[in-house]
Amino acid sequence: MKKILALLFVAIFVSTVLAFAAADGKPELRPSQKLMQARAAQRGEIDKNLSEKNFGAVAGKAQELAAETKKTGENIPNPLGKEITLAISTLAAELADDAVRQDGDTAKLKLDGIKAKCSECHKQIRDKK
Repeated sequence: MKKILALLFVAIFVSTVLAFAAADGKPELRPSQKLMQARAAQRGEIDKNLSEKNFGAVAGKAQELAAETKKTGENIPNPLGKEITLAISTLAAELADDAVRQDGDTAKLKLDGIKAKCSECHKQIRDKK
């Protein structure tokens, strides 16, 4: 009898733990959050490749960032958000050109400009809400 009660207690305990673990999932990210995380990853890769003087990879990632931000920016209804996103697109395209010319110093300045635009958007749009 004691074994049955102990087994029943363990079964209830395990099922309770599993139920709480399943309910503790993180909420799904919004599309804009996924986009921003992808952009942050691209900036990180650009920065890493720039420090390693891997200009081909820098140019490729910068071109991807320029294309994505241009496409996204054209469809943003918020005028400030649109302006900032299109500015990032322009800076990324210029950064790609600098990387093709293997001008690391100028490319680094463009990357710093992109980071500043990202911070500006967070300060004026995202964190303001």
